[in-house]
Amino acid sequence: MVARFFRDREKRKSTRRLMMRQIDITLDGVAFALDLVETPPTDRAVARAEMAEIEHEGDDARAEVIGVMLSKLSTPLDREDLFRASRSIDDVLDNTRDFVREMTLWKATAGESSAEALRHVATSLEELRVGIASGMPEDVRTHGIAARKEAGQVRRAYQRGLKELFEGELTMETLKTRELLRRLDVIGLRLAEAADALLDGLIKRAI
Repeated sequence: MVARFFRDREKRKSTRRLMMRQIDITLDGVAFALDLVETPPTDRAVARAEMAEIEHEGDDARAEVIGVMLSKLSTPLDREDLFRASRSIDDVLDNTRDFVREMTLWKATAGESSAEALRHVATSLEELRVGIASGMPEDVRTHGIAARKEAGQVRRAYQRGLKELFEGELTMETLKTRELLRRLDVIGLRLAEAADALLDGLIKRAI
């Protein structure tokens, strides 16, 4: 009976691994968006459908995270903070989907500032993943702080992008690019919230 209990426990899904999977899918979405930024508008015919598929995978991963957390007696960090982190990561993917949708719908050129922002988004997600994968308090703190700093770099890329736009002639393309940059700024804010949730959970465990 005891041996069976431990075998069954090994089969149970890990909250940490499920959150890592959610981040991996979000990273796929960000990589797809980055590729699209560097793709001519005429070659984006199936982009929205492909991004929607990634986003559906992310929704499934998020649902699995919630289901497992609700079924567990204990979690690596405070349950509320893990919910917050998972929700914010889901918001990152949702806004990445909207970025792709708007870029293809408007046939817009996002520009180098958007590419730079997306690279910081990817790095921030990778830092979150490393911290979650380890589960060690020091690693969660170190990589959570690094993830938050990268999220801040998204805001700086957004600001630099606006500066460049406002120095040029005001055209319809300018307005399109401004809206895309604003969408990326929202992604950066959601990333910062995810990092804060993990750091808050760490503090609660230490108290």
